[in-house]
Amino acid sequence: MNTRATILTCALVAVLFLSSPAFTAKADTLVQYRVLLSQDGSATWNITQAADLNVTMDTWQSFQQRIANLVSDAQSLTQRTMSLDNDSLQMNTIWENQSQTTEYQFSWLNFSIIQTGKIIFGDAFQTQDFFSKLYGDGEIKVIYPTGYTVQSVSPQPNGGETDPQTLDWLGTQFFVIGDPSVVLVEAAPSPTPSPTATPTATPNKEAGGGGWQFYALLASGIVVAVAASLAAFFIVKRRKTTEDGNDKAGPELPLIESEEEKVVKAIQASGGSAYQSAITEKCRFSKAKTSQLLSALEKKGVLTRYKRGRDKIVNLTEKGKGGSS
Repeated sequence: MNTRATILTCALVAVLFLSSPAFTAKADTLVQYRVLLSQDGSATWNITQAADLNVTMDTWQSFQQRIANLVSDAQSLTQRTMSLDNDSLQMNTIWENQSQTTEYQFSWLNFSIIQTGKIIFGDAFQTQDFFSKLYGDGEIKVIYPTGYTVQSVSPQPNGGETDPQTLDWLGTQFFVIGDPSVVLVEAAPSPTPSPTATPTATPNKEAGGGGWQFYALLASGIVVAVAASLAAFFIVKRRKTTEDGNDKAGPELPLIESEEEKVVKAIQASGGSAYQSAITEKCRFSKAKTSQLLSALEKKGVLTRYKRGRDKIVNLTEKGKGGSS
């Protein structure tokens, strides 16, 4: 008897459910809600309503009024400033052989609560008869921004959605149970290896050396190399400076005196007296250069000259014999 009573009770419940207006509406109309969240707190809603041709669909005016009333009611409940972007309202209907599909779209400003690194939403859904004020029960998908992960969600999604960044509930009745709330947090960026890092640059601690010894040795090598380079630089620079100094010192020597000494030595080698032509040949000066040098030495009292034929004889004085000029 108990088993038979149970079967009869279940059959009665099934008959009542199948004949209920809610089931009939579901059979005649299919609704899907897609909510695309943004980092600024706004949400773009896309609602698809598919129905038989005998189902009366919303007009453009009733659609606008429906959404405006819902946003206003949610603002009153949450005590947060919310608004509807009127420029975002769109409505499009496609008719086929035995069905019609209408797509609604609108942008709900300040739908979510934005905190540092977080997006929180769910309080607006606590508005009484939230989805009844839209287009009734249906699947709801929430797509959240890339770079965020779910910290907490209530109630748990039950649609088995595998798409990334998507939360899926098979019906709105599953979503509005209790106090719906979803907290999204900004995911920490993955550390990226330095492009200059190479495996060979990592000290091998297991090979018998700690990290600090490796870097200390490396630093010492760098210091030695730098010091050697600086020393070589200064040595080369000093040598170049010395050579440059020697080059500069050359012209500063009394060129006339060195040539005069050469003339005096040539005369001394000839016993203190010599022809001027012989001095020119021995010193390899020009005749004019030799005559100029001899005139200068004669004025200094180093030598005397007198003419013999076409040549001149040059004699050193006591001063010239002493090697002084």
